[in-house]
Amino acid sequence: RVIIAIALLLDPEIIVADEPTTALDVTIQAEIMALLLDLCEQENVALMLITHDLGVVSQVTQRMLVMYSGRIIEQGPTREIINDAQHPYTQGLINALPQMGEPGARLFQIPGSMPSLSKVPTGCPFHPRCKFATDQCRQTMPEYVRSGSVDVACYEVSNLIEQEKHMQEAGS
Repeated sequence: RVIIAIALLLDPEIIVADEPTTALDVTIQAEIMALLLDLCEQENVALMLITHDLGVVSQVTQRMLVMYSGRIIEQGPTREIINDAQHPYTQGLINALPQMGEPGARLFQIPGSMPSLSKVPTGCPFHPRCKFATDQCRQTMPEYVRSGSVDVACYEVSNLIEQEKHMQEAGS
């Protein structure tokens, strides 16, 4: 709370909160996030939240960016991404949440390991862990494609959008 007050003394336009709820119990997490949000609203300050906690993200943000190995792979309205993740990494993150599995069952785990930031693979950085990876994924980073109101950097999503477009054109 003191750190939040100190940050606001400088009259910022934006507060960057990096893992503000880490190591706090759920009750204190909720109090800190409520305090941050209230103060930002009162002072007309933007809040950028950096976190791995998708529960916090889904409750307090309007837009989100999903990053992997330092690259934005999916971005758009939080609700749309949480409810219908497009990128395989985002899907894996959501599927790894405890509430997504059966009680008592092992939690889902994305296969493989994060690459070192000094040795990010060429192409899509997620390709070594992705079940949809192709040679194209291994060679070049995909451009963003629009899926609903979400931008996604994924060749698989791009191919699915193209297939859907061709099917619609064939049906016309």
